[in-house]
Amino acid sequence: MNDAGDLPTVKPGTLLRLGPDDWSLGRDLTPGTHVDVVVAWLRTDLAHLSEEWMWVRGHRPQCEYPKVDLHPPCMELRISVAALRRIGPTS
Repeated sequence: MNDAGDLPTVKPGTLLRLGPDDWSLGRDLTPGTHVDVVVAWLRTDLAHLSEEWMWVRGHRPQCEYPKVDLHPPCMELRISVAALRRIGPTS
């Protein structure tokens, strides 16, 4: 299991362009497709963090969240830790 010092970090507002093998679960998403998500936050609050996957909450790129009042993230999906490490450094 990961410890807090080994978790990947990705800044809020980062656009992730994920290939079919970069993610595994997400509500209203078609498995095996490319997915774009603007990161709101990484779920580091879970009791059992996986060494291979992390949950990410964010918005679809076409969401108008910067132009309207804040609202809950449009999407939550499970992204591979390897994909997150390609994008941001560990903290």
